[in-house]
Amino acid sequence: MSTPNEFKSLLSPGRIGTMELPNRVVMAPMGMEIVEADGVVRQPTIDYYVERARGGVGLLISENTAAAYPFGANSAHEIAMSSDIYLPGLTQLAEEVHAAGGKMAIQLAHHGKVGRLDTMEGREIVMPSHPRAHGATRPPDMTREEMGLMAKAAGGAPPRVREATAEDIAALVEAFADAADRAKRAGFDGVEIHGAHGYIFSEFLSEAWNFREDEYGGSAENRARLLCEVVAAAKERTGGDFPIWCRIDAKEFRTEGGITLEQACVTARLVEAAGADAVHVSAYSDPIGAGFTEGPLVHKKEGFVDFAAEIRKHVNVPVIAAGRISPDAGERILSEGKADFVAMGRQLLADPATVQKISEGRRNQVRPCVYCYVCVAQPFFDEQVRCSVNPAAAKESRYAELLRTEAETKKRVVVIGGGPAGMEAACTAAARGHTVTLFEKHDQLGGTLRFAALPYEPNENLLDWFEARVASLPIDVRLGEEATVEKIRSLAPDQVIAGIGARREKSEIPGSNLGHVWDGDTLRDALAGKPAQDGPRMSLFGRVGVAIGRLLGITTDPNRLRRASKLYMPVGKRVAVIGGGLVGVELAEFFAERGREVCVLEKEPVLAVEMAHPRRWKVLHDLREAGVRLESRVDVTFISEGAVRFSKKTKEGLENHEFLADTVVIASGLIANDTGMEALGALDVPVRFVGDTQGVGYIEGAIRDGFEAAIDL
Repeated sequence: MSTPNEFKSLLSPGRIGTMELPNRVVMAPMGMEIVEADGVVRQPTIDYYVERARGGVGLLISENTAAAYPFGANSAHEIAMSSDIYLPGLTQLAEEVHAAGGKMAIQLAHHGKVGRLDTMEGREIVMPSHPRAHGATRPPDMTREEMGLMAKAAGGAPPRVREATAEDIAALVEAFADAADRAKRAGFDGVEIHGAHGYIFSEFLSEAWNFREDEYGGSAENRARLLCEVVAAAKERTGGDFPIWCRIDAKEFRTEGGITLEQACVTARLVEAAGADAVHVSAYSDPIGAGFTEGPLVHKKEGFVDFAAEIRKHVNVPVIAAGRISPDAGERILSEGKADFVAMGRQLLADPATVQKISEGRRNQVRPCVYCYVCVAQPFFDEQVRCSVNPAAAKESRYAELLRTEAETKKRVVVIGGGPAGMEAACTAAARGHTVTLFEKHDQLGGTLRFAALPYEPNENLLDWFEARVASLPIDVRLGEEATVEKIRSLAPDQVIAGIGARREKSEIPGSNLGHVWDGDTLRDALAGKPAQDGPRMSLFGRVGVAIGRLLGITTDPNRLRRASKLYMPVGKRVAVIGGGLVGVELAEFFAERGREVCVLEKEPVLAVEMAHPRRWKVLHDLREAGVRLESRVDVTFISEGAVRFSKKTKEGLENHEFLADTVVIASGLIANDTGMEALGALDVPVRFVGDTQGVGYIEGAIRDGFEAAIDL
């Protein structure tokens, strides 16, 4: 348990302009795609924001809101702010957020070169100048289906660019001033002008996109002129005391001639002089490829905080820091004076009540974001956001009230399996007042999540949260106990929820039975200190090491095991991973970080298709940078004592290759698990199968299945 004093800075009141805020947590703007394709705010959007206001966030900032909708919009599903016809929904949104105890600002945007709706509807997109060569240096790691969906969302045709005329610039200033006034009349508490992420104002600010020779190009002051004019016009239109500020890029990654931190400091001073009441610091990179996880969706913890700290030295208004900031990090950042407010985005998607929980001393009950990028992958396809760990995200109209109330009819529920599907089902059911018994045949909860926590640290945070959640609820947990038909019957349940996990098909590759060949199950058991009797050979040193690790409790703790594995693992120096899906790629990353030479062999054209594509971009890029050999479109033909042979499809035909390996890991073959279904079917009780029992859905699918099974009781 934590105490509110641990978050003294984070929970202290703050001020932006004339706006008083109860704490220093800002919900970062995130594209949600909840709005229907007409820009009108309706109840689903309202409920999404109200849930986060109810959760204690100091200030909510809306998703991208199109100031000149439909002109310059990235999607038809953006909130529209361009006419009074949108005021009823906007006003209701502001009123309901206030009623829930929150404050909210509208983020106004014009997307410039990524104004997909302009392309879709046959209009020219407006930019400061005609663009020069930019883009990814290698084809993106995406499937044909994903590329098709992205192309459709982008308008289905190449964009036509118009260099902004004097009339276009005047219209932009007028549109933003009008929209700011409309936000004030709707009852919002402030406006953020989006001057970052490659959108129109960012393009004017960047020498990589702005080649103008008039008063809006050339010097830093000229390139910032449009943004400053917009801020000044919005301040004047709203009376001068209405809070208005900017979000700017501190850096344009991977872009020759792009925005630098030094230039961003100049921009920050200029917008402050124009009347901005704060500066919200972000960063940007080419949105197609690994750069996307450098900016704007940074994977590095606290990735933009140092940028914010530097900009703060140059202005006298509050600075908002963003970039994968946890509550603990937020407290430290504020106490060290690196920022005045901290923005959290994905964390508040995962748990809307993050601030409320830490203010009540319940830090261990905060559901963590695992930074899997499922949420941010959806807007690429113009689809509604979803969250791997929070199935209710963006579905608050359906689930929020249900989760705050107990079920009308209480039932006795037996849950089989303590993996993510089973734990989610048990916890959600217990929280709604049902009587729950959870059987887990192993001596620890977690199932596949425990193994997934080893190569990918954020999964351990999720595991810890699940274990704390189970412990906090009245669940009869039976570890190390098989759920037999007799035991289930003795409990007289009204419902059985079975999350018994996937099963692994035995490999048919010749040589897969050799002593240096592991599969996911035998590798997991070995690392957990439970080598199978008929599994791969381990040296005497290896067996002793595993035994000592088990004795010291290292093998039951993913964090300690992760650290210990840097000193010893029961694998050789050259590792072939057969199967380049999510599991295989994460294992490859894990092995490479521990100094192994790794080759990943995948039969499909694209590796790690189970990952959301932004995370896939990052992981595959990092693996290539680490020297991992990634082979796709291959068939593994034979495993020998010292090598793996495979054939590869090329334009010229079939090529035969070999990778010398002293360890082989088969990371494929997981399929739906029908084990025990027939026996459970003999029960005179409804049985619902969830998670990988029905087909491999990984963490997102497992949690969603368990959640829905419990809600439907």
